[in-house]
Amino acid sequence: MDKMYNIDDANSCKIKEIAEFFLESGLSLRSFCNLYCLFSHVTLREKFLNVLPFVDKEMAEKVKEKLESKRAKNINDDYEAKIRTLSAIKMLMERNLTVKEIAEELNTTEMIIYRDLTKRALIMEEIDSDLKRQILLRLQDHKNYNLTKGR
Repeated sequence: MDKMYNIDDANSCKIKEIAEFFLESGLSLRSFCNLYCLFSHVTLREKFLNVLPFVDKEMAEKVKEKLESKRAKNINDDYEAKIRTLSAIKMLMERNLTVKEIAEELNTTEMIIYRDLTKRALIMEEIDSDLKRQILLRLQDHKNYNLTKGR
């Protein structure tokens, strides 16, 4: 059976065990929480930053480093987001998949894919302005289709 942590664990000395497991897992904070916590990644981040230093200062520094390294400042610094965005564009343009279908294929959320296509793609230097326009038009077509079928 997989480990499952509750909020009491995060507020106790067990936060050190959670931190060690988090570091070993190699997962993002959000993915880790989805698999192993009965509370949100926002809560766990707050516990790592505010509770863990009182339990184990060295472990808190390691966790803080990992959290900071995972937070890219923009799309050009975030290789994973860039690859996901390019994949989403390809699925949208070549296969005409919906945001929901793309999210399912890429094992992520609709909001992340929507942000990839409407925000991140538009600031990526690798994508020419014509393709950016086509992406927005395709998304508009999907929106109009959804509206006409009563969704």
